[in-house]
Amino acid sequence: MKARISLIALFIALSTSYAVRADAQFWKHWFKKEEPVRKKPVVQEKKRIEPAAAPKPEPARPRRKQQFEYPFSEKKARYRVDVLAPLYLDELVKGGKPTYKGRIPEKAAAGADFCEGIKIAADTLNKLNFQVDVYIHDITDPQETPEALTHGKMLDGSDLIIGAVQSAQIPAIAQYAKKHEINFVSAVSPADGGVTNNPYFTILQPTLQKHCEAIMRRLEKQHKHERVVVYRRSSVPLDESAYNFMIDEDAQRNNDIVKVSCTKLPEKATLAEAFSPDKVNLVVMAVMDVGYAEVLLKQLHDLFPDYKFDVFGMPSWRSLQGLKKADAYPNTVIFLTTASHFDLTTAQGKYLSDVSLKSYGARANETVCRGYETLFWYAYLLRKYGPIFNEDISDNSMLPFSHYEIKQQRDENGEILYNENEHVYWYRYQDGSFMID
Repeated sequence: MKARISLIALFIALSTSYAVRADAQFWKHWFKKEEPVRKKPVVQEKKRIEPAAAPKPEPARPRRKQQFEYPFSEKKARYRVDVLAPLYLDELVKGGKPTYKGRIPEKAAAGADFCEGIKIAADTLNKLNFQVDVYIHDITDPQETPEALTHGKMLDGSDLIIGAVQSAQIPAIAQYAKKHEINFVSAVSPADGGVTNNPYFTILQPTLQKHCEAIMRRLEKQHKHERVVVYRRSSVPLDESAYNFMIDEDAQRNNDIVKVSCTKLPEKATLAEAFSPDKVNLVVMAVMDVGYAEVLLKQLHDLFPDYKFDVFGMPSWRSLQGLKKADAYPNTVIFLTTASHFDLTTAQGKYLSDVSLKSYGARANETVCRGYETLFWYAYLLRKYGPIFNEDISDNSMLPFSHYEIKQQRDENGEILYNENEHVYWYRYQDGSFMID
């Protein structure tokens, strides 16, 4: 990442919970028609029911999903959005000056980039005459940790909480959001933090389970009745979880599944029985570790240079160095899933990239785009539907880049767990380049 020295000014402003103000109305041409006014539900008087004879026993039926009823969404003149991110301001800024030289330290880079996107979105919303106040909290400050924020009064009056937080920090915020009936959006972590029974908690980054399920759906749809070789590494819990998300021993699938253990590097004889020289071999590797994935991919070429492979990898593989090299996997096409696609060649993308370059010295990266998109979209939902916008979450009309499908997740008993984005994009990598497939 290039140096973003001008972020120091942003850091200093953020250290006092920087507030961005925006006023008036949104683009008028987006709202040519009158917006529908939500009516409060009418409570009808319950009729008295006389006791009836005991019914005859019936066979047990599957438990029906109970639809959660959100409270009425009261629109407001202004909305408050609180953003939580790790910035390490106390360490990196002393007396109004940076304590480091050159690039922002790695541990603070992601939080800084996310907040850069938030800041650009807030400035843009201000120019578009929105009515929203944005407060950014440095959760590495002892006075602004998730526990301190939720036990104190610093989040009082918040209409939405956006968190660039990790799994361990999610439960405290989610509990606060549920108690106060405020939506909490986890924008960067694909983990649920163990949260259950919380209709106010949303995961924007699909969990590993959703990525794995998407892989198997694609194979069953596009490669029906074809052989699929699945690599399994049972010695690593996360890899084993990925494998179990894809392979249900009791499920009836349309594919011929061949399982290959890769706890140790597979033997050539074992792989030779699974692969064919006469067709494209379909391979799924339930291996999260990027380094080991590189070894397995290299082995395919070394052992079977004349074979062809379509390999479906894990979401962590986006950081594979070989994806950018034309000669890294000459006989292999790699398919990966991702939650978002930020196209900087679009009008919105060029605008964001130019502002980032002018203000912060580098073009917008993926984390900057994520911060920008998250605030921009949710500010629109607040403005149009009020703070309880959950029933209208399918409105993607003002998303700058991505498409989201937020769905309620439920356990085996039909009880609500939380909300999660189920939409994934497919990246197809070949010869050092990629396309959205």
